[in-house]
Amino acid sequence: MRDFYREAAAHAGELVALRRWFHQNPESSLKEFQTSRRIREELSQMGIPYVTAGDTGTIGIIKGKEDQPVLALRADIDALEITERTGADYSSRHEGLMHACGHDAHASALLVAAKILSAHKDELEGTVKLIFQPAEEVGRGALLMIAANQLQDVDAFFGIHVRAQLPVGKIALRSGGVMAGANSLKITVTGESAHGGYPHLGIDAIAAGAAIVEALQHVVSREIPPTQPAVLSVCQFHAGTRDNIIAREAKISGTVRFTSEETRNQSAAAVKRIVSHLAAAHRVKAEVECEYATPILDNSRELYRVAAAAAKQILPDGVVDFIPQLGTEDFGYYGKIAPTFFAFVGSGGSYPHHHEKFDIDEEALTVSAALHLAFVSAYFSANAGTAGR
Repeated sequence: MRDFYREAAAHAGELVALRRWFHQNPESSLKEFQTSRRIREELSQMGIPYVTAGDTGTIGIIKGKEDQPVLALRADIDALEITERTGADYSSRHEGLMHACGHDAHASALLVAAKILSAHKDELEGTVKLIFQPAEEVGRGALLMIAANQLQDVDAFFGIHVRAQLPVGKIALRSGGVMAGANSLKITVTGESAHGGYPHLGIDAIAAGAAIVEALQHVVSREIPPTQPAVLSVCQFHAGTRDNIIAREAKISGTVRFTSEETRNQSAAAVKRIVSHLAAAHRVKAEVECEYATPILDNSRELYRVAAAAAKQILPDGVVDFIPQLGTEDFGYYGKIAPTFFAFVGSGGSYPHHHEKFDIDEEALTVSAALHLAFVSAYFSANAGTAGR
């Protein structure tokens, strides 16, 4: 049996170099031009053909000794609008942009896994497609990749995400719902402006908006069953133009997260009801959007067995369970094509994802690359000789 961890570890220097290059050159969603150029250059040097998806999406193709089954491995590549404060010598070179979620690690691990898979392609019992996906952070990248019509033959999708504060050497696996679906939350409140000294002559959008924000905090605590994980977060409130003018307009936005479609529908109805009634109470007009944004990410029970076998092969004592996460991931869209599985690789660190001091223990790169390799092997072993779903 091949030692996938040892094979990945032999490329540790390359993994670190790639990750640090991506980390120093972060790009925001749908603008990952330099990132995608480097990925395509690396694939070309490996002799791996690829097709493009949109401007910055890339799908590499490794054909084994059999055409089917087809397994897709996915890495996201976009960064976040955060100014880095890690002080690392490989810090972002782009002010206001940072790989604060680990996508630099994902792209690096998949590239090195691709290199090893390509070197052993004559042993593969099927085809591997390598998805380097843009725009995960805005929930649009997976749909762009699907729209390229290059993934309809895929029989299963596998993805990895590094996980802050989970120790290196641990891999978190679970079947069923593992990450939340999301609805948008956008509210525009419109009143009438007036002099700040004569508020009774206007209709205060800020006062009405504040009442709406406070009331929305009760949706989860008083309307959603406590056994159903959910969160409603108001993350932006913009209003007013001067200190002495009653604000005519307030714009409020945020996100609603849940792990069941029933809770999605219930929370959306509650948001719309609360906004409508409070708008009437405060004499303002209100437009509210609380619509479908991303799917709930569901891990296939059949693929769980494959993932568990792969993880235990590289880290016999490293597999752990976890509670469903209320972060959201557009990886769930691939489930409309074929079964999906999403694994979390411990990357240590003292700061959470989306933090200005987020960083990883780079040993997680070796674990991630090895897990890709082991999953491919375990999947093809379990599905050898199949011809489509």
